[in-house]
Amino acid sequence: MTLDRTRPPDPAAIRPFEFPAVDRRSLDNGVTVLTAPHGSLPLVTVRAVVDAGAAAELAGEEGLAWLTTRALEGGTQRTSGDEMAWKLERLGAQLETATTWEGLHVQITTPSDRLPDALALLAEIVREPSFSEREVQRLRDEQLAEIMRRRTEPRGLADDAAARYIFAENETYARPLIGLEPRVHRFGRQAAVAFHGRRFTPGNTAIVVAGAVTASAVQREVHAVFGDWSGAQQPPPVPSARARSQTTTVFLVDRPSAVQSELRIGHVGVPRHHEDYYALLVLNAIVGGAFTSRLNLSLREKHGFTYGVRSGFAFRRAAGPFVIQTAVASDVTARAVDETLRELHGVRNDGVTDAEVSAARDFLAGTMPLGMQTTEQIAARLADLHTFELPTNYFEKYGERIGAVSRDDVSRVARDHLHIDRLAIVVVGNAAAVQDQLRELDVGDVIIETVPEAPPAA
Repeated sequence: MTLDRTRPPDPAAIRPFEFPAVDRRSLDNGVTVLTAPHGSLPLVTVRAVVDAGAAAELAGEEGLAWLTTRALEGGTQRTSGDEMAWKLERLGAQLETATTWEGLHVQITTPSDRLPDALALLAEIVREPSFSEREVQRLRDEQLAEIMRRRTEPRGLADDAAARYIFAENETYARPLIGLEPRVHRFGRQAAVAFHGRRFTPGNTAIVVAGAVTASAVQREVHAVFGDWSGAQQPPPVPSARARSQTTTVFLVDRPSAVQSELRIGHVGVPRHHEDYYALLVLNAIVGGAFTSRLNLSLREKHGFTYGVRSGFAFRRAAGPFVIQTAVASDVTARAVDETLRELHGVRNDGVTDAEVSAARDFLAGTMPLGMQTTEQIAARLADLHTFELPTNYFEKYGERIGAVSRDDVSRVARDHLHIDRLAIVVVGNAAAVQDQLRELDVGDVIIETVPEAPPAA
């Protein structure tokens, strides 16, 4: 048989993927336990998910969840930081912490035969942190340094500016997850202790376990170390997400020395529990969520403005942002903005094609298993199930629900959810080089901002 090497081979059918069966139970005190037996390797990942994310911070606490998360690694009331490091070494374990808007995560990955010891250490970290003054101050200083670094780094500056200009002032999502410098300056040990005491309770905590385990063994071991924990459940925070403006505005953040511009174009999106969630995933893959997206084919392949451009909906408990992001040379900044808006108008006004929808569905369904191969990845997906109160068969049904999205569905959500009449267009670059061209686009007012100076310590 002669091969036709002038055309690529046809893709094979998408292979079926089975997410591990999820067992969801609760302890009498309210701790949720989710288990997913997975794989043949003798490894297990245990993760505590506490409803103590940045959205749970009170006014004046902006950045405290971030600090508290990292301070958990500094030791407990029974084990110093150095001793904890040795315990982890002896377990052959890896400790990781993370802060999101919705939750605070503490995770240990270890050989499965050491699950009881790993859970005991995890419980000690979660329930009995020491929050030594010296360690909290050290981590606070690191956090302040990172906040200042973001002010000098174009991508971080653009990300923070996008949040500030998409959302109204004082809204939950209008500031960076890492916090605000004047607030962080004031944090000490007592702030972390108070936040921990308020948010770390059994009813606010889930323990998720993935790996070479059984649900009954996990339930028994979790009960042994968390079963006597007490405390009232705190209601989940209700983030606020009002838009800053109902008209399109260009916010030009001036960096006189810049030779390129960081672009962020977006608006307030939708919350995670929205009926159009799956259709929006397909829409985003077509717009800017895949290498073959319209934006990438236009800005990168056709015009050569950028190495890459991407878009995304941040699905949170409240409406997170929809943001397009890229970086381009100063002399093509306005042209890149114009082409981006042209593509958005095209998708919204003319809809999408059957071929685009089919390719996007295949891309989403085909790449989903790539993020679910390790115990850490499975544990992260279990954490999502808990955080967003999804059914245990959510991932089993994911491919089916993506496959059910039609061309009409995508065209409709493009009209309903791409708000091209009220975009925040954020440009971080050399104002002298780009402002005239941006004004000539005539898409909205052009407001020039200077890079904010570091505020004095409060």
